[in-house]
Amino acid sequence: MTMQLENKEGKSKFTASVRKKLVDLLDEQAAKLKLNRSDVVESAIELWLKKLAEEEEEKYFSVAAAEMNKDAKVWNATTTASVLRNL
Repeated sequence: MTMQLENKEGKSKFTASVRKKLVDLLDEQAAKLKLNRSDVVESAIELWLKKLAEEEEEKYFSVAAAEMNKDAKVWNATTTASVLRNL
């Protein structure tokens, strides 16, 4: 797995408290990828934010599709009733 990191300008430091076991796993993966801990954390946060955005987009389109299906059913019922009246 190859990770490409963005330009390192404009970075900010922050502190997070996490379980020791998680830090150990993070350091293990960072070593395998030949990255430092900060790069792995940054990449993980970017992936998490991307996943959240994708989930929100999926939810939006799911709701929109349900609404379109509801509208289509109403339209079909209306047009069917109209055709039957005209027969």
